[in-house]
Amino acid sequence: MTGSVSLGVSFRVIVNQESLNMAESVGNVTRHRKAPIVVKIGDSYKLVYVPVVSGMSLAHHYQRHLAKAAHDMGLNVTRMSLLGYFMKFADNKIIENYYSEIYNNEENIKDIFKKLGNKKIKNKVLEEHPEYLCKIEKRIVEDCVVADVGGFLYTEGPVKRTSRFNFSYLVPTHDAIETGSVSTVPQLHVRFTPEAKAKEQLPYYNDNSSALYTATFLLEVDGISKLEVCQALSRNPGDNSESLPESLGKDEQAKRFEASVKALIAMLGNLAFGAKRSRNLPHWEIRSAVVTGAVGIAPFVPSSGHQPSFIADTVARARIQKEQGVLKDYTIAAYKREDGVDTAGANTYRTLEEAIAAVAAWIRNAYFA
Repeated sequence: MTGSVSLGVSFRVIVNQESLNMAESVGNVTRHRKAPIVVKIGDSYKLVYVPVVSGMSLAHHYQRHLAKAAHDMGLNVTRMSLLGYFMKFADNKIIENYYSEIYNNEENIKDIFKKLGNKKIKNKVLEEHPEYLCKIEKRIVEDCVVADVGGFLYTEGPVKRTSRFNFSYLVPTHDAIETGSVSTVPQLHVRFTPEAKAKEQLPYYNDNSSALYTATFLLEVDGISKLEVCQALSRNPGDNSESLPESLGKDEQAKRFEASVKALIAMLGNLAFGAKRSRNLPHWEIRSAVVTGAVGIAPFVPSSGHQPSFIADTVARARIQKEQGVLKDYTIAAYKREDGVDTAGANTYRTLEEAIAAVAAWIRNAYFA
């Protein structure tokens, strides 16, 4: 089945006593990241500032899980990605110092990087050999699953790859904000410092937040392993386009999709993201979730979990989009542990992990079979 193939997740999770994303220190106070949210309270809209976890923080931890999952499956992952450092092949110095493994192949790729890093000859080299950009893209994508799925920007080409996955911020739900069920309170701690006087300890404060949060994740499955720069060059006559690959192949794409799903389950199934966990591990429980698999004109994004109706809203939107020819086909799985959440029209599962696995199996059959 052709078209845009996507896997989406929206969930509602209670998280108590968390410091998952701190943004600044003011004196001896470390503050939780906050962001403005517009909510309707009564008959009017109001702007409130609430504790959040950034999409960048969520993406960082997802990529760490992705690197481990891919490595366990025997797929290509760079050493830096396994260590949790994502410098994304920014320039030749970064590559030489941290990603030396990308030179280890028979294509003499190192010479290509050096030529593009030389500003005096770069433009002339690209005029004569535009396929060099394709070779760089292929080498980086081939060498690291994280670069493939999470994107990168090699500035000396330039060669840019947009991330195949998206994360929203983790934010308090609208119904939690409306009922005042969001709180941030600084907690007092003390620590010894060499500058302290005898028998003295330094007091400091660390923000702790509690709320019913929601976030949305989207994976553009059909984009995994695709070589966009190579595809663009293939459309230009006279540029050696006959020999340019357009993907790493369906088999490799399927394996990398499996790694992406394993990383998602590992992350959401254990709330395995965020900072300050060693002495402030949050109390958490996923209350409800919707997981979607879809094939259509555009990636299908499940409705945000700001209200208990989000699963029913997702089902209604998918049905209408299929009737209008926007979606060719879809499946929806749901998980819930809270009252007032309507799961009609969705397949329900005992755990979020089972719901994600079921949708992944549907995509496997619809797209990879």
